[in-house]
Amino acid sequence: MATVFEKINGDDKIFSGAEYIHDSLLFNYIESARFTDKFDLYSDHKNSVILIPHTGSRVWIWTSSAIKTDTVKLIDICRFLMNTGIKRPEIYLKHEVSENFSDLYAVTSADFGYVVKDELSLAAMIYEGTSPAAEHDSEGIIHIDKNNEEHVRLVTEFYQACREEFHWYDNFEAKVRNYLDMQLYAYVKNGRMLANAVIGGHTDDYIRLKSIAVLADERRKGIGYKMCCYIIDRILACGQKPVLYTHEKNAAAMALFKKTGFRLYDKIYLIKTDDID
Repeated sequence: MATVFEKINGDDKIFSGAEYIHDSLLFNYIESARFTDKFDLYSDHKNSVILIPHTGSRVWIWTSSAIKTDTVKLIDICRFLMNTGIKRPEIYLKHEVSENFSDLYAVTSADFGYVVKDELSLAAMIYEGTSPAAEHDSEGIIHIDKNNEEHVRLVTEFYQACREEFHWYDNFEAKVRNYLDMQLYAYVKNGRMLANAVIGGHTDDYIRLKSIAVLADERRKGIGYKMCCYIIDRILACGQKPVLYTHEKNAAAMALFKKTGFRLYDKIYLIKTDDID
């Protein structure tokens, strides 16, 4: 059956629509992907945009409120996703469509050998504070260079130490290379990386703080706060505003980001899938 979705680029009319322009998902993968070649965008040119990555399993969906309960259109999206061939997709979408979409996706995914494994609520947060530069110095924080052998060693050893926590049982080297390709900053002390931060998702107005990671035995020492303040200041210096997504039930992360000046802006829904046993 022919799909209602066509591949689009950055000048599609959907991007100039009032609802899209004012939607909280403006500062996510979908908007930043318009300026990269790592994703393909598909749309019905009216009510929905679907981001399909060239590698990996993270799929982002933007929909207008018009199809919140439009079962036919939601089924079309489910079918389209099934035909992409993405293994064990992680699907991010707006909270307001999540309930209807989840039920439909759970049914259709079974026909393709997948099952919905987990459903999570993510907090979309925007920074509303002022520059925190005066609170913490940047001593020990470096920008990782993937062509620097010492930096590669630091990154590899850091993620080796986090391997069990992150459940990185397969393709460890590939995952380390992926982090080395990102805009990665690290806090280093005595030749050991104790924490790092990743930024990305640049748009005209926003830069996304993608993650803050601290070694388990170095937590509750203020390192995560120091890294967060440093990254916030770097983003503000570019004339843009920091944004991020984090699991609502991650109390430690929510407390850290609120302490540094982020506030809850909206919620995003995440559906994780797995192969049927």
